[in-house]
Order: sequence, then C-alpha cells, then structure tokens
Amino acid sequence: MRFLICAAIALLQAVPNESAAAQRARPDSLRPAQVRQSSERMRLDGRFDEAAWAVADSITDFTQKDPAEGTPSTERTVVRFVAAPDGLWIGVWAFDRDPGGIRHAQLRRDASLWSDDYVTVAIDAQRDQRSGFLFSVNPNGALHDAEIVSFEAQNDEWDGVWDARAHIGDEGWTAEIFLPWQTLRYPPDATEWGLNVQRFMRGKNETVLWRGWRRQEGIRFLERQGTLAGIPPLPGRALAEVRPYAASTFRLAEREYDDAGGDSVVQRAGTQLEVGGDAKFALSNTLTLDVTVNTDFAQAEVDRQIVNLTRFPVFFPETRQFFTEGAGIFEFGGRDTRLFYSRRIGRGEDGDAIPILAGARLNGRVGDQQIGVLAVRTGGSDGATDVVTRIKRDVLGRGYVGAMLTAQDRGARPASMSGGLDINLPYIVGGQNLVFVASTAVHRDSAGAGVARYARVLVDYPNDNADVVLRYERVGRGFNPVLGFVQQASVESFGGRIQLSPRPERWGIRQFDFVPGSWEVVRRLGGRLDNARLEIQPLGINFESGDQFEFNLQRRWDSPPEDFEIFPGSDISAGRYSWNRVEVQLEGSNARTYVPNLTLSAGDFYDGTSREVEASLQTRLEPHLLASVEYELSSIRRGGAGFDARVARFRVDYATSARLNSTLFWQYDNESRRIATNARLRWTRSPGSDLYVVWNSAWQSGFDDGIAWRRPQRGSLIVKYIQYFRF
Repeated sequence: MRFLICAAIALLQAVPNESAAAQRARPDSLRPAQVRQSSERMRLDGRFDEAAWAVADSITDFTQKDPAEGTPSTERTVVRFVAAPDGLWIGVWAFDRDPGGIRHAQLRRDASLWSDDYVTVAIDAQRDQRSGFLFSVNPNGALHDAEIVSFEAQNDEWDGVWDARAHIGDEGWTAEIFLPWQTLRYPPDATEWGLNVQRFMRGKNETVLWRGWRRQEGIRFLERQGTLAGIPPLPGRALAEVRPYAASTFRLAEREYDDAGGDSVVQRAGTQLEVGGDAKFALSNTLTLDVTVNTDFAQAEVDRQIVNLTRFPVFFPETRQFFTEGAGIFEFGGRDTRLFYSRRIGRGEDGDAIPILAGARLNGRVGDQQIGVLAVRTGGSDGATDVVTRIKRDVLGRGYVGAMLTAQDRGARPASMSGGLDINLPYIVGGQNLVFVASTAVHRDSAGAGVARYARVLVDYPNDNADVVLRYERVGRGFNPVLGFVQQASVESFGGRIQLSPRPERWGIRQFDFVPGSWEVVRRLGGRLDNARLEIQPLGINFESGDQFEFNLQRRWDSPPEDFEIFPGSDISAGRYSWNRVEVQLEGSNARTYVPNLTLSAGDFYDGTSREVEASLQTRLEPHLLASVEYELSSIRRGGAGFDARVARFRVDYATSARLNSTLFWQYDNESRRIATNARLRWTRSPGSDLYVVWNSAWQSGFDDGIAWRRPQRGSLIVKYIQYFRF
C-alpha cells in the first residue's frame, strides 16, 4: 500500500498540466453569448424563418476536446439564442462537408445518442456552478435530457418539458430547441446564466465545445462554463404544473407451477381502472414542491435479468420518474453503501411491489443551500411512511458540506432512523482535478436500540492522462438503513485504482490505458480477510475509430463465513479460496451499422474453473430501426460436475418519428427459468402529454413437456394516458 501511495504522488507530480496546443489556443478573453429579445411569436419547425434569428448574436468559436485538444473544430458550428415570452429558443447550425456521413439512428426519447451526431446545451440558470441541466438533440430531432450531479456524473433519468425539431440538409444539419421558462429554475433578478454547448461528430469521433474543452473538463465542468448574457426580466414560474393520468389494466390469471409443470391459479384475471397524477408547485423561482397521488409506474423500464454468481446483493438502478427527478441531491455514500436507495420505497420485505398512495418531494435552492425533502406513504398490509431530508451548504468554490436524515415508520414495528454528514471538496491544482470526499453516518432501528456507524474517505485525481483513486470505508456491525443499500456490513475496506492514459497520436490509436493496479481489500471488523480483488491491465487501447480493446489479469480472494448457493443445486462451502483469471474485452465503434462487443474470461473459480462469455451485436438501420442481441454464459466446473448459467436478451426499437416509438424487450435466464417480454409504445402528443401502451408477460421454462406458452405465469396489458396542464 505504501508503494502504491508513493507511486500515486509521483504520478501527480509527473503529469503535464496542459498541452502546448491547448495553451496556445486558450483565448485571452471569453466573450459571453448574447440573448436576442423578441416579442415575435416563434414557431417550432426547425426552419428559422422568424426575423429574430437573422439578427441574433452567434457563437462560433468551438474548440476540440478530442481528438486534437485545443485545436479548432474541423466543421463549423453556429448557435444563436432568442428570448421570447414563452421561453428560450436555441438555434443550431451544424455544418458538415460530408452530409452523407452524418449519423442519425436514434429516434426514441432519452435513448443514448452516443451512436449519433448530436449537440448538447448545458444551462446553469442559477449560476451556482453546482447544478444545471443538459439538453441534447440529434439530426432526427430525438431528445435526451439530464440533470448535472457533478463534473463526473449526471442523472439521465431526469425528464424536463421541452421540445426540438431538426433537419438534415445539403450543408449539414440544423436543430431548433425550445426550453419553456417553466422548465428552468432561475433567480427572479437574473440577467446572466451559465452556459456551454458541445457538439459530437460520430463519424470522426470528434468532440468540440464552446467552453471547458480541455480533456479534464467537459460539458459538466461548470467552473469553466461560459456566460449567456442579456437575459430579459423573466416571468415568475407558473403556480402549478399538473399531470393527471388514467390507466386501464387487463391482467391474465397469475399462475404458480410445480416441478412437474402443473400449475395452479394464485390470482384470477381481471380488469382495473386507476386514476391519479403528479403536480408541481412553484414555491419560489428556485424551489419546487412535487406531489404524487396514487402513483403509477407502468411506463418505467423493466429491470435486466441477471444471474448473480456472488454472495452479495445486486444494485439495480432506479427508473421510476417520481424518484429519478432531482435524485442527485439525495446521493450519500459510496458505490456499495448508500444511505438512501429509493427502490426500497414501494417494496415489501419479500421484494414484491406495494402501492404508493401519495408522496411529496421538495427540492431546489435557498440562498447558499441546496435542499431536498422526500415523504412517501405506501399502502397494502405492510404500509409505511418514509421520509428523507437532505441539505448541502456551498463552501470553497464548488464544494459543499451536507447532512441527510432518513426515517421509516411501519405500523407496529419500531421506527428506523439513519443520519449522516458528508463533505465534498473539488479543487483545480495546476490545471488538474483533485477531489476530497468524506462521509459518516449512524443508524438505529428504535429509540432503545444500539447505534451502528459508517465512515468513508476518498481522494480522487480524475484527469485525462491519469486517474488515481484511493478510498477507505468502514461499515459497522448492524449498519443497515431500512431505506439504504448495504452490500456488506461489519467490514472495513481499502480500495483504489491507478490508471495511466498516454496519447501516442500515431498508429491510429487515440489513447492507451495502463492500469498498474486496481484493488479492493475487505476485512471483517475482527481483522480477518473477508474478500479481496486485484486487477492489472497491462494493455488497453482506444482507437481513433472508436473501437476499444482491453487485456486484464485478475486475482480474487473470498472467505465466505457460511455455505451459500451460487446456482440451483450448486453450493460453495464456507472456507478460504483464491484464484486467478484472464480477461479480454473487445468493443466495436458505435459509428458502424453493426457493432459487435465481446468479453472472454477464463481461469479458476472457488474450488473449480469457469469460462465466461459476454457477447452482443447491435445494428442500426437509420433512422427507424435499432436492434440488439446479448448472450452471457458462465460455464462452471467443480470436481467433475458443474453447471452453465445463461442469460439472453433481445431488444428492438422501432420509431416512425421522435414522438412515436415502440420497444420490444425479451429476456431469459436459466437460473429463474423465466422468459419475460416487455413491449411498449409511446406517443408524445405534446411535450409532457403522453400515451403509453405496455404489455408485460412471463413464462416458466424447464419442464419435461417444454414451455407452457398457453399458460403464462402472468401477463398484463396497460393503456395509460398522461395530460399536461400548466396554471
């Protein structure tokens, strides 16, 4: 450990601060972008035939982040801003000398645009350099938005009410973006906002930005953002935005199977009509109260089926909109231990969904404080009241000190409470990023119960040529917040990673990745080793084409204190194990019509051996059809016996436009022996108003007579309509 720390210090001293080209390209003065005020009625059609566009100020000085940092963009980009009574209008002219090479496969809302050309606008309307929103559009007019959490992370599940239109022409492509004032949160007297614009050209694998174009910065690096000046006196926010819904659900009978394939009905078929809704109330220009009644998540993405070959729980991301919006404020803790995990709300002790009767969320900014309060009441036989409170106080530039409190009251059971303090201090040292993070928390189930504690310290050096992380975490005995996620308690862990990423600028290679060490050592509080891992990456290559290659050497240790099942019929006995593995990863460039990905791994596994294959193939037929197939195989052999764990997924996205699209997602794994289908159609009648048609079904497999296709385990057809109103 001492050697690794010394190596990290030497690395920090050796990494150059800035390339010579970047130093030459940095302008002496950064002129703000100017908003053109207009009382003219604007029409969203992507044609720019209103008079305001012709006289609006332009920003054109875009600089490469990749591949040639600090040099001018290879293609011309022009962006203009118009302030109209109803919102901010943004015009984008993305010139391209090869219009036939423009990539434009995506049409679905919130799909990853990484496969396409696209433009992203970052708005920091509060100009606090800590919060903001990203609005992205591709040449098809497909929308993607996100909430900025930090310069390293964003919340892609945030959904705002906005719209755009785009066209491909002989000189490139254009986009017209409309951001209603109500979507943004701004001080009432603001005359300037934080702003940045990024353009990505998939065919060239080129990223250019207006500001913050250095590789260790980027679109989320708000400290290097530019300024949008000339903001006119803005209207106060609407008193309320309301989204009532009506949903009709037809459910097939739910069945339970025995080992021979016989079944019994555990819930009869039926039809159900539900109404409910969400509402936003503007308590101030920067503070919003969200209320939900009889909450329904029929349109949420389904979880991916996996086979877990470890003794630890799996973390699944949140997809329910009420919990994803503003989720950044509620983050507390590390990767494996979180004080708040929203998927605990609306789930019973057996993991089954329970109804959410009502909920409220308050978030926004008051002076130098970001605040978030969440309160939810769930129903059913195991109903509960869940409350989360969070506050962050601005300190030292972009840093903060914060506090969080979570509590649950579940009927006659003792109340459970958890609370913690944290600090996050990002610095720029010699032009490089350096981040210090620390947190501590306590938890107890009732007023008379003992207190369990948690602590974490992290030092991060996240930069382009080198990324170094050192962390320590201690999870006390009994630390298990009822609204949190804890992978393992009663342990302390030491972890870190050293990654060196030189850029040779030759051989068609954009960047090498060398990892001398990535490690995690987890010890029980009594001092005995529980588990550990060490990975060395002798070679990783990112090609100019976008293709990637990795070669990894891995060492694992595990000391399970008791027997555990890794697969039906196969148990690992308590004891101490160690093994070695070799891994190769190949990832194809998203610029291609067909994108292959392959991971191969082989070596020992506990008291046996295993070979693992993860393969996928994606195809894009612009601009309407995207399809992907994935297959995962873990072939485990132990003492002449063994098993094969398999997972298969197939997905098709078909869209006739950016506002009418459909998805078919099929999954299977042989651990649960379940075949599941999720089919969704979404029609956006207008921003905020959507019609969803969703079909979910599942079948059990593995019986002697095959799959009972005529007797599905469950199935449901849901038709849901949401109407958006503003008052």
